Amino acid sequence: MALAAIVWAIAVVRYHDILTGTAIFIIVTSVFPPEYVSAKVGGVSLTVDRVWLGAILGQFLYDLWNRRARVRDLTASDIWLFLFLAWLVVRTVTTPLGKEILGQPSTVLHLINGYLIPAYLFFLIRHSEIRARTLWPAVAVILLFGIYLSLTAVLEITKQWSLVFPQFIGDPKLGIHFGRARGPMLQSVRLGMCLNLCLAILWTFPVWIYARERWAWLMAIGLTPLFMLAIMLTYTRSIWMGAGAIVIILLSTMLQGKTRTLVLGSLFVSGVVGGLVVGPSLVAFKREYSEAETLESTKMRGAFAYVSIKMFQDSPIVGFGFNQFQVYNRPYLDDRTTNIRLESIRGYVHHNSFLSLVVDLGLIGATLYLIAAVSLIRNCWVVWIHPTASHFARSASVFSFCIIAVHAIQMAFHEVSFSSIENTILMMALGMSQVFRDELVMHSERKLALVRMQTQPVAVAT
Repeated sequence: MALAAIVWAIAVVRYHDILTGTAIFIIVTSVFPPEYVSAKVGGVSLTVDRVWLGAILGQFLYDLWNRRARVRDLTASDIWLFLFLAWLVVRTVTTPLGKEILGQPSTVLHLINGYLIPAYLFFLIRHSEIRARTLWPAVAVILLFGIYLSLTAVLEITKQWSLVFPQFIGDPKLGIHFGRARGPMLQSVRLGMCLNLCLAILWTFPVWIYARERWAWLMAIGLTPLFMLAIMLTYTRSIWMGAGAIVIILLSTMLQGKTRTLVLGSLFVSGVVGGLVVGPSLVAFKREYSEAETLESTKMRGAFAYVSIKMFQDSPIVGFGFNQFQVYNRPYLDDRTTNIRLESIRGYVHHNSFLSLVVDLGLIGATLYLIAAVSLIRNCWVVWIHPTASHFARSASVFSFCIIAVHAIQMAFHEVSFSSIENTILMMALGMSQVFRDELVMHSERKLALVRMQTQPVAVAT
């Protein structure tokens, strides 16, 4: 088995690239989690995704040796991201480890899975070369993943458990959200994030780049209803909102002139009218539990916000420490000066990533996160408006805008850092835009230097 693994590793390293490797990582960490297979080696638990992270590093070193990758100069976004991660690590190691709610991931694993692994993959993508030949395999892998997830979602809802792979998806004792489509992630939000990733990449690459090709439109028309159906079957409102954001961004960037104004105006009016008509039914509807429990889930958002504000007031600068909201919020739940039922969130992890950052990391951490986010988003905008950007570069920027919108919506309703899936999806999109941004800026600087060299003799002669 070891010899076979070495042979396959050499083949994979030679013919695949970092972007495709990141797409494969999202798949293996979703489909082959510890519930599927794991092994103890020297006291360390090895899973498929951890082994694959090592393979990706080998790929990157191989690419450096063959000059298919190069270490680029640091930019402002790199520095701000590093400062945020450094503060995150500081607030992890300076907090008494071991203080977690029973059944929740440890603080160290939360840090590694939620932030350090996505940042590691961002670094590798950031210093890789992205070309058409390396981009399309990643797109194909993600679209195939979307087809698998969509069919699995339909099989889950129709209870065709004998056809569901992996089999642990049908175990109600594992994960959460049993009764909704939750996929191998065993969680509807993560499944919805991956489905929105597939929807965004379907339209921003095949359709955007080959808008005049019939096969691209046939693929989009065939796969979009399947992806949308699976997104609906998650029965998760924030995921539905994310899909809506993707549609709006795509229409805003693909249409022009009066057509864009008319379409977006019609969508806005339809959204307002639809919200007035069906809005109340979306607050409380039956999913895995009753309508009353869905309504209670909605009301819990107010309790999270109230407790977070009170905790922030007591430790505004450095926060309570990473992953400590559910540990230190207990005295605040006894507050009887409000009509909000604060006891409803006892034992729950935070359901708002923005407020979680403020409570755990204080103003320092939240500010660093905000500056790093704005800097990375600005890279996407630079690519979008650059006059010499290629179709691939502009497609990558639109793809990044879609993923940013989906991710921001999920952060407003959930804690998205308990697995490596959500932030890896975001870092993959931002890393692609960063590569194209660096190449465009470098090209502009070279062109400017050439112009200066050509005009300098004339100036001297004058």
